[in-house]
Amino acid sequence: MLRSWERYLLYGLIAFAVFLPLIFPFDVWENLPTREVLGVYNTIENLQPGDTIVVAVDFDPSSEPELYPMLLAVLRHAFSKDLYVIAINLFGPAGTGLGVMALNDVGGDMGKVDGEDYVMLGFKPNLPAVISQLNSDIKEMYRSDANGKSTADMPILERTPKFQGNIKYLVDLAAGETVRPWIAYGSAPGGYPMGAGCTAVSFADYFSFYQSGQINGLMGGLKAAAEYEELIERKGAASAGMNSQSIVHALLVIFIIVGNIAFFRAVMAKRAEARERA
Repeated sequence: MLRSWERYLLYGLIAFAVFLPLIFPFDVWENLPTREVLGVYNTIENLQPGDTIVVAVDFDPSSEPELYPMLLAVLRHAFSKDLYVIAINLFGPAGTGLGVMALNDVGGDMGKVDGEDYVMLGFKPNLPAVISQLNSDIKEMYRSDANGKSTADMPILERTPKFQGNIKYLVDLAAGETVRPWIAYGSAPGGYPMGAGCTAVSFADYFSFYQSGQINGLMGGLKAAAEYEELIERKGAASAGMNSQSIVHALLVIFIIVGNIAFFRAVMAKRAEARERA
């Protein structure tokens, strides 16, 4: 049984392992990209400057640790290629603010202008109807953007008045069941390719869409976000988080080994003591 100071030692080591890579960034090992992550990356990488993509910010703060770093990485990649970005949120109102924050942060850092190079469209309920309308007329569905600005004369929407025939790629970063309606009512009838990102626990659910070719790339959880950061050579929160996670996992393995050694030594000592008494 652990003594009080031993418990504190274990807790202290875990805390140290978590915070060390966050305070002093370093790589435990390289985050080699999987084929699924490369599907999203390569599609964006092969687009031409001036092409337009859609990024669906379909998550809220509860999934922010996994999906927000993924959003930042995709936006940085898109803006570095001089692509136009139309962002939208159909998951819930709380996700709109995350999209606005990410676009302003990344767009501001890379010299992009709101309304010209990117736009964040706010939340609308009824996914099938909204997605179908976006394929034919964006401004009819969104008279203003998430910041309340009129879309009537917005340059980015003058250039891209509808999804169908205009956008080159759609990436849905999903915390819930939004990938299916985006495929059924958006990508399939609209004729544009689609990729997706999701929380790690949902990866298995969406992998069938990747296998069937309905989406050409799939990013699952913090690991995939770290892989994307590796690809764009801009490491951030996902890479730091994976380093912390890797060190903690290694510590847990060491704790298990040490605990088992201590246990078996105690058992052997008790048996030896029993033999001496006998």
